[in-house]
Amino acid sequence: MMVSKSESILIPIIGTIIIVTLLFLISVDGVASAANEVNTIEIEAAGSYRMRADASIDLAKKVAFFNAKRHAVDLAGRYFSHKSLIKTYELNKEEIYSLVARDIQADVLEEKSETIEKTPTYRLRIRAKIMASDFVKAEIADARQEKKESEESYREEMEQPVSAEIDPGKDIAKAYRLLREKKWRIAMIYLNHLEKKYPNWDRIYMAKAIAHYILNEPVFMKKDLNAACRLGNGTACDDLKNLKKVHEYDFGLSIDD
Repeated sequence: MMVSKSESILIPIIGTIIIVTLLFLISVDGVASAANEVNTIEIEAAGSYRMRADASIDLAKKVAFFNAKRHAVDLAGRYFSHKSLIKTYELNKEEIYSLVARDIQADVLEEKSETIEKTPTYRLRIRAKIMASDFVKAEIADARQEKKESEESYREEMEQPVSAEIDPGKDIAKAYRLLREKKWRIAMIYLNHLEKKYPNWDRIYMAKAIAHYILNEPVFMKKDLNAACRLGNGTACDDLKNLKKVHEYDFGLSIDD
């Protein structure tokens, strides 16, 4: 694929925006208090899920619950990294943090259903106790799952079947694992399946934006960032603003539509 001079200038800039912002930055809505042990932290965090009209309450509750736990894990990860109790995860951060969020226990402090911009939204707030060892366990589980997936047949790999079980942590971790393994097209097939399973989940659109960036598909990348931003993902909204700042190197995006 031929790349114009303006595109060649823009691509590294967008690379910084997408890869650094989507994979490395932490966006947390939570309040943390240190527990007795230095390797344990107790956190309150909020999560929500904007439901499509045909989405079930059970799906909304499980995704909102995962989102709240994931916010708690983001804050715990920042704390433990500062204390040098865990690795500073880079390319596999999304996988590890998603698996930690999947497995930790949490108490629901508050939950409610409301309408935001004419969209039914399920919200809840949790309190979770997270240990540094939770990250080590998640890393082991991720490596084990990666080995299992490497033994899949060619047909299984290309079809990327998705289980009917509602397990957002496991499902999104696999998507980011495929991206880390540079299986771009396979990751996109899998993410398209997840989009049907979890309609209106902003994390899926963020992962798809990464894949579209790497595949040099900026129009689709911007479309997915817009979708995530509309669903309340602040990181996606920030990325769109950054895209607009470098729009002088126009490569086919219409930022304001």
